[in-house]
Amino acid sequence: MWKTPKSRAEQQFAAAQKKDQALISQKEKTQRERDVRMARLRELRLAKEAADKAAAEENEPPQQGAPTAAVEAPAPAGEAKEVPGRLARSHTHRS
Repeated sequence: MWKTPKSRAEQQFAAAQKKDQALISQKEKTQRERDVRMARLRELRLAKEAADKAAAEENEPPQQGAPTAAVEAPAPAGEAKEVPGRLARSHTHRS
């Protein structure tokens, strides 16, 4: 018995829908697997960073009082600050 064109088209459409659904399912599965892997790697990275920070704090004695970087005092108002490799400023800009 011959199938009608409508029947054949419906079968082709159903097959295409089934194939598309399979592809969508595979993509969603891949996405979920990637999300799980990325979350695990993120947790490992954060744990490593916390361990490194704790180890660094443990190895350094606590600094009390003096800051670690030397703070340079500002130059007095009348003097030009010397900058290595540049000439001293002798004229000021007039507005």
